[in-house]
Amino acid sequence: MSYRMFGLATLALAMYVGATALAEDAKEVTHDGKVVSISGDKVVMTAGKEGNEHSHTLARDVKLTLDGKACKAADLKAGTRIRVTTRGTDKQLATRIEGLDKNPDFAVNRQDGKFVSVTGKKLVMTGTEGSDERTCTLTVDAKITCDGKVCKAADLKPGMRIRVTTNSDAPYDANQVEALDKNPDFARI
Repeated sequence: MSYRMFGLATLALAMYVGATALAEDAKEVTHDGKVVSISGDKVVMTAGKEGNEHSHTLARDVKLTLDGKACKAADLKAGTRIRVTTRGTDKQLATRIEGLDKNPDFAVNRQDGKFVSVTGKKLVMTGTEGSDERTCTLTVDAKITCDGKVCKAADLKPGMRIRVTTNSDAPYDANQVEALDKNPDFARI
């Protein structure tokens, strides 16, 4: 009987470790910057207020867009604003690059994270990694959805994945909050 219990405990531990590894592999991280150069399977970009340069290797199946439309690496010229997405533990492997040339609605004013709380018009969220708490003010006409359906701020639950879109001229005024409760395709382009 004790051998069976040991076997079951071992199986449960293996399933937990496997699930944790899968969750880590699925985690996406994004950061914004500008193209310095792009050639072959490498993009060099600047990021942050200091404009520090760093590079990413392009995944074989990297998805490239410019102003929301599919493009080729050669279309992302030096100086183009970009958002680079990496997945899992390899922060150097770019799985998606979104470029902006002319589209003013580029997602620079979009933040993904987790919902913490809402008090009146003040919404508190964390980044996707669960750190750096941020606060924004919901505009009077803020559109709030959960899994694509209109809802109220009071319907949001702590820990829900959210995407907050702010006004470009008022970066702390949220005019749209998209929440995920059950839809696994949330925030996929």
